[in-house]
Amino acid sequence: MIDYKYIGQRIKEKRKSLNLTQLELSEISQISPAYISRIEAGLQNVTLETLEKVAQSIDEDTVYLITGIKYEEDNCIKHICDNASSEFVYLFELALLELKRQGILNIQL
Repeated sequence: MIDYKYIGQRIKEKRKSLNLTQLELSEISQISPAYISRIEAGLQNVTLETLEKVAQSIDEDTVYLITGIKYEEDNCIKHICDNASSEFVYLFELALLELKRQGILNIQL
């Protein structure tokens, strides 16, 4: 199950590290300040499209925002999947397929 609270925390941490206010992030991402606030508080389920807009706005990896795992190595998906529950792997695959369908991610699945 996706934990929107942790996604929000990761967004907030990155935003603060960039010295951005929620209003500034809102302007950059073209998402309302109230929506940004709810996302950061973990009170808002967020679509992949919105998450990608936020990720691009703060120069962060969407997969990191979802999983909390940062890997620069080529084999990071294998590492994530090897250490995850089957439910997580299924949700992760769905997320990757959706990113690919939207043209955001160009990978072979």
